[in-house]
Amino acid sequence: MLVLKALLIVVLVLSCLLLIGLVLMQKSKSEGLGLAFGSGAGESLFGARAGNVLSKATVILGIVFMGCSLALGVLFAQKDVTLMDQVQSDPVAPAAQEAPLLDMGTPAVETLPAEAPPIQVAPVEVPAVETPISAAE
Repeated sequence: MLVLKALLIVVLVLSCLLLIGLVLMQKSKSEGLGLAFGSGAGESLFGARAGNVLSKATVILGIVFMGCSLALGVLFAQKDVTLMDQVQSDPVAPAAQEAPLLDMGTPAVETLPAEAPPIQVAPVEVPAVETPISAAE
């Protein structure tokens, strides 16, 4: 199953790259980006009917791309059974075990050690703000 997934991923990537190249090679109305990547070379290679050959190749690669995507989606959606799934688990789950009771005589908050220096807090003076009294009052 792992080999099939790897093979489909390789075919998907290759078809994707070839599909991008074919779309860029096709002739557009304004000769945009296709001319920069050698659209004229595609015409001389395939002859006068270059548009038909490139269009058919684009459709075929599009079908291959969609088929590989669909197959990979189905394969990755299936749950793989691993070795850990086959191992029987402990009949008593750790969550079901009783938690130890807390001793009520011990503090719940950890105190600072004795050698820690005490924290010094300096007083802060806050200036008083006078509010103006309006004439309406």
